[in-house]
Amino acid sequence: FFHYNSYMAAESLLNIHDYSNFRDYLRDLLLFYKKKDKNFTYRLFAKQAGISSSGFLKEVVDGKKNLGRDYALRFAEGFKMNKKDTEYFIAMVQFNQSKSESEKNTHYSRMKQLQTISSAGKKLEAYQYEYYSDWYNSAIRELAGTKDFRPDPEWIAKKLTPSITPAEARRSLDRLIKLGLLKSIETGQLVQDSPVLTIEPDISTLAIRNFNRSMINLGKEAIENIPQSEREISGATLHISSSKFTEMKEIIRDFKEKLIALSTTDSEPAEKVYQFNVQFFPLSCGKETL
Repeated sequence: FFHYNSYMAAESLLNIHDYSNFRDYLRDLLLFYKKKDKNFTYRLFAKQAGISSSGFLKEVVDGKKNLGRDYALRFAEGFKMNKKDTEYFIAMVQFNQSKSESEKNTHYSRMKQLQTISSAGKKLEAYQYEYYSDWYNSAIRELAGTKDFRPDPEWIAKKLTPSITPAEARRSLDRLIKLGLLKSIETGQLVQDSPVLTIEPDISTLAIRNFNRSMINLGKEAIENIPQSEREISGATLHISSSKFTEMKEIIRDFKEKLIALSTTDSEPAEKVYQFNVQFFPLSCGKETL
């Protein structure tokens, strides 16, 4: 029932990550839609969200009813929230409605983690996928966040493991500046434009596949070349159902986001650049292939 353009305008006007009370967010969202779309009604929202009671939304906003997880998901669907906003909305609902301090702290930590990723991140557009053309582009971008970084191609070439040529380092610096991933400040130093890069997790392009392949190969070399005290490489072989596979993928993505949040909130000066890889793939064929 919501017009697509109205939804996009609301998304840009109201940033859910600016809120810590889900009722306040819903109240402001309702005010926006009532002004923007004269056809908006509680009944239409209930239909879109799969809720039988047309007055349930108003009762929630007025604090007369609480939201369970199932209905929080329906609200998110009714307001066409994206995946990350849905996660934040559910965490906010749970934070506001938790009875114990420990539960509140758990859900508040999740909110802060999602806020950090949302505010610090920069999403790569399609034309920027050349960033993944060489493994050292990401390494140099992260190197720019360390305390002793020097935008000198020869210094960079020797600093990376494995080392690259000064010419490769120079081309990479030019590429990163062109893509807006590094920028020059008044002192002449190069710094990151934003501390986090994000990309849709299921996007598959040749450049990204090649990038992942390069990093996996570097991980193989690290087993031989990097002392065990400076690396963590391990694995497990499991038998699981397809539903658990989907759940485990979400856990892996959540874990990756937690590492990103730890990195972006680190108060100590960065000293090294690390690469984090996760490999999760089948070792047997499913029944559909037999």
